[in-house]
Amino acid sequence: MCGIFGIFSSGLSEAELRKELVSCSSRLRHRGPDWSGYKVLQESDTVFHGLAHERLAIMDPDSGEQPLSDGKVLVAANGEIYNYKELYQGLGFEYKPQTGSDCEVLLPLYQKHGVHMCEHLRGMFCFLLYDTEKQTYMAARDHIGITPLYIGWSKTDGSVYIASELKALVDRCSKFQNFPPGHYYYQGQFVRWYKPNWAPELKPGLPLPKNPYQAVCCFGLFDQRVSLSHTVSTGRSPPRL
Repeated sequence: MCGIFGIFSSGLSEAELRKELVSCSSRLRHRGPDWSGYKVLQESDTVFHGLAHERLAIMDPDSGEQPLSDGKVLVAANGEIYNYKELYQGLGFEYKPQTGSDCEVLLPLYQKHGVHMCEHLRGMFCFLLYDTEKQTYMAARDHIGITPLYIGWSKTDGSVYIASELKALVDRCSKFQNFPPGHYYYQGQFVRWYKPNWAPELKPGLPLPKNPYQAVCCFGLFDQRVSLSHTVSTGRSPPRL
């Protein structure tokens, strides 16, 4: 369990953004007490991006600190990539891992597949990635949302905040939400990457119920269902308590 945090397309100065990055990410320190890593990246004179990682050292405690980088791409990740060894073997080009972290495979996998990399991952994960050459960023969450992730939009300049826990961004954003499982966020849009054959499309969410919860009514319906099942299976009515 690690903590990841990012601020993207920020109008803050480099110094101000780093201060904000540390302040918000420190709220996730309980998720990763072994290491805190921060990186501020400049896109232009007025636009900066920041990545932060609060690490719980499990895989490669000595050299797996994050954000990870291959010189062009940076990644801050939480979770486990179960098939990382198979992914290294299937790259089709030589890549020498710098650490023993299973999450480092995200770097060459992005090099090979770009934003479609998630389709090849097996595990429980979420990650933030920044491409310094294209000056683009993406965030992604695992198939069914085992690892937590939230996204929000700043009250001041509309910059994007993404965090492992809501507490890291809730007071900084005018709008925030759960990051949808099986999706990645790229160029301002959510894209669904997990498309199992048993769920070819996502159904829109149902509206919240308007009637108050009635426990007695629910218990009565449950009792009727149990009684019916007993009668069908035994041919006798159940004893009354």
